[in-house]
Amino acid sequence: MTVELSPEFFASAFVGHLAEAGAQDLLEVARSWQPDLILHESTEYGGYLAAECLGIPHGALDIAPMAPYAHPVVTEELNRQRGKLGLAPVSDAWHTFRAFRAGVVPEDFYPTDSRLPSARYYQIPAQSAQGALDQDIAQLSTDRPLVLATLGSNATQLPGGAQALLETIVATLGELPVTGVVALGADRDPRQWDGARPDNVHLTSFVQQELLLRSSDLFITHAGFNGTREALAAGVPMVAVPLFAEQSHNAGRLQQLGVGTRIDVQDVTRNSLAEAARNVLEDRSYRSRAQGLQRRSHALPDLNRLVEDAAALVA
Repeated sequence: MTVELSPEFFASAFVGHLAEAGAQDLLEVARSWQPDLILHESTEYGGYLAAECLGIPHGALDIAPMAPYAHPVVTEELNRQRGKLGLAPVSDAWHTFRAFRAGVVPEDFYPTDSRLPSARYYQIPAQSAQGALDQDIAQLSTDRPLVLATLGSNATQLPGGAQALLETIVATLGELPVTGVVALGADRDPRQWDGARPDNVHLTSFVQQELLLRSSDLFITHAGFNGTREALAAGVPMVAVPLFAEQSHNAGRLQQLGVGTRIDVQDVTRNSLAEAARNVLEDRSYRSRAQGLQRRSHALPDLNRLVEDAAALVA
């Protein structure tokens, strides 16, 4: 079933245990290195705490826009960690990001109450390291919509390796008038797949996701942020089946924006998944709104601009 990321868990794990250890390590390194700036990932609070102790500028690269940063329990834990380091408490729930936050999706993706004056937004350049698209995939039928499905690199580590969910996805695509590509996971040999093998579904262990999304009509995804960002940059609508972490929050936001629809794992059946896929494929408004976010993504400055903007914090 879909596991929701609770503010209590986020506060305890990320703002508590991980941040406390991370801050101590960074402070030890900083004694000899003496950095002028700490730029940390948005869920990595150790960098923020170390910078506050050192009295130097800091900012965050936002890799999880929908995490519960502003929840009161998160602020409470943040102040507990600040107190351990001799820092005064803060009342601003966005204090961690108030000086500088670097987003890698358009501002539109963020709910209104989490859009900060300090935020800057960038587009991540396409990865050239992926190489050319797999020839077997390139030669797939072009007379039907192309649907890409993947549950990400961590799904195979789940109990059962998400086998039942993958089987449902493969079987469902086999019943739809589409050409399906299903990435089973980098450690799964498709020759050893013992589930259904519909003629219109291509099974692979790995797919050049960013490349294939450019020519896809629908993305069935676990709604991890990186895949979500790549689909939005490609203008591809989604059916989101969140598994864990902040994926459920990402999926909910996609539904709010009208660029996708959400089905929790416990609600996935062949019928529910087929209905969701048909709806997104047939209702062109999903595609139109996704392409709107694509255009806004393409209007953002290149990620290299981040270096200049971060340097301005020090200046």
